[in-house]
Amino acid sequence: MKGRITVVVLIGVFVLPVVVAKLVLEQSWYQKGVTNYGQFLAEPVTLNWLAEKGQWRLVYAVPEPCGAQCEQALFQLTQIPIAVGKERDRVTSIAVTRTARREPDVLTWQTLNAAQQEDLQQPPFAPHTLYLSDPMNNVVLAYPISDDNTQWVAQGKGLLRDLKRLLKLSKVG
Repeated sequence: MKGRITVVVLIGVFVLPVVVAKLVLEQSWYQKGVTNYGQFLAEPVTLNWLAEKGQWRLVYAVPEPCGAQCEQALFQLTQIPIAVGKERDRVTSIAVTRTARREPDVLTWQTLNAAQQEDLQQPPFAPHTLYLSDPMNNVVLAYPISDDNTQWVAQGKGLLRDLKRLLKLSKVG
């Protein structure tokens, strides 16, 4: 009798945690931690027409009437590479437009042809969104620009943290 109880307790000690873990995962009681602030793209996208290769790039499609959200995005494009610090030479900001523009010298302005512009109109691309592209021209993360100033500042800080983490972990670019 004592031997059976010992065997049952011993089996319970090893089996019960496995059963509880399976139940927790199947019932979605566990929320996974997230370390990135941007949104991963559901489909991988490669932008072969990007002018700069071998660097991490912040890409923004500038709309023709550049409103408040556009101005915020252009401000982030100019400030984030500076805020990266000593890794600044590994980061480039690219503002893509339909017509040639030259505003801040910190930005790289790239004019797109009709086919390239159409690529940016297709999903998963959305208007008023900054995109982070790796040195292999793969778009990695998206950062929608908010109307709210507090969310805008938080989004900029999150983008900077993500970029610093990627630069630290990546040996490419």
